[in-house]
Amino acid sequence: MLRDPSLPGVEVLQAHFVRYRYAPHWHETVCIAVVGGGAAAFDCAGHRYLAPAGSVFVIPAGEIHTGEPAAPTGLNYRVLYVEPDRIADLIDGERAVPKLDAADVVHRRTAVGSPLVWFHRTMAGAATSLEREHALLTSVAAVATEFGGLDLRGDPPPEHRAVRRARDYLHAHAADPVTLRELADVAGLSMYRLTRTFGAQVGMPPHAYQVQLRVLRAKRLLEAGQSIGETAVTCGFFDQAHLTNQFKRRVGVTPGDFVRGIVG
Repeated sequence: MLRDPSLPGVEVLQAHFVRYRYAPHWHETVCIAVVGGGAAAFDCAGHRYLAPAGSVFVIPAGEIHTGEPAAPTGLNYRVLYVEPDRIADLIDGERAVPKLDAADVVHRRTAVGSPLVWFHRTMAGAATSLEREHALLTSVAAVATEFGGLDLRGDPPPEHRAVRRARDYLHAHAADPVTLRELADVAGLSMYRLTRTFGAQVGMPPHAYQVQLRVLRAKRLLEAGQSIGETAVTCGFFDQAHLTNQFKRRVGVTPGDFVRGIVG
C-alpha cells in the first residue's frame, strides 16, 4: 500500500491474494479497483458480485462489504482509495461519485482500467507530483463518467491567458515540485479545467511540459560540463536514472551519449 503526502485523501493498494478473505468492513473512501488477473467476489449492499479479470468495480464510501479471490489462480488487483471530497474537488466541483445501483458496481471490459493502472505505476515509480496528480485526475474523471453518469467530455473553453499564466509559472519553477492545485490557483481555473485546457492548447499535460523544461535545462548544463548526477539534482529529477529515462524519451539518446557527442 502506497501513500504520497502531496496527495491527501488518496491511497493505492496492489495485491495478489490466493486464500486471503476480507472480513466485513467499510472505508471512509470510495474504493475503485481494477482486476488484473483471476477474479474477485464480494458481498455489498445485499448483493453478491463477481469481478473477472479486466473488469473494474467501485464501492461507495461507508458501504459495508467483503472480498475474496474467486479463481483458482487467486486475485491480482489494484485498488485506488480516494475520499469523496477529493473526487468532487478534482472533477471541477461536480458532485462526487454517487451511491451506485446494484447493476452499476461492476463494469466489465471497461476503458477505466488503463488510467487506473497508469496512476498505480506513477505511485510505484519515479514520477513528479504533477504527473501523479494528472494520472489521479484522469482516473477519477473516467470513473465519474462511466460509473457516475457525469458528462465531462465537452470541449474545454478557450482560456489562453490562464494557460499562459500556468506556462509562465512552470518556466519559473521548472525544478520545483509544483502541485496541480498550486498551478490551478495560479491559472485561476479548477484542476480539471486547467488540465483539459492546457492539454488542448499546448499539446501535452502540465506534468509532461514541466519534464520537457527540465530536459532542456539538463541539455544546457551538460553542454556546460556539469556532471550527469549533479545535473539530475539541479533540474529536479529524483536521481540519475530518472534523468536518463526522461532524457532518452525526449532526446533520443542517453545523457551519457549526449555528453560523448559534444565536440570542439
